[in-house]
Amino acid sequence: MARLAKVRQDMAMAKAKRIASEYAKNKELNEQVVQYAREYGDAAMQAGKQGISVAMLNDTLAFRGRLLASAKEQELATAHMHRQVQEANRAALAAKMKSQGLDRALARRKKEAEQAEQQAEWQEIEDSFSHRRSVFSKDPKEQRAGSLWHERCLSGFNFL
Repeated sequence: MARLAKVRQDMAMAKAKRIASEYAKNKELNEQVVQYAREYGDAAMQAGKQGISVAMLNDTLAFRGRLLASAKEQELATAHMHRQVQEANRAALAAKMKSQGLDRALARRKKEAEQAEQQAEWQEIEDSFSHRRSVFSKDPKEQRAGSLWHERCLSGFNFL
């Protein structure tokens, strides 16, 4: 499950990067069109001062207008793409958070299992030590408890 979440995170990150790259390219292209329209308009004004025909000036300004209209349409598409970038980034962040949450949960479960195993080993060692101590103890009370346990174990095998 954690691997699947990691794969989904990677896919969401890749998608977000791809959309962000497309957004950056579109935005740069739009800025170039606007800059070109500005330069084209400035060149038309310079040519008008030098004495070009009115028809040529009107054509030049009409072309500049079409460039600006195209840039405006591209700006709307770029705004839509910006929303897509934001959505993709949110999805990538959500996938990352889910993946990290699963990783933390797995790590916690693994640590708990290791602690439980270690506790069981210590309990086994302690029980073993406790048994030996009671069988070989010089204290009569502990010796009696050990020998009773020993007798019960042996009686199950009918050795006595």
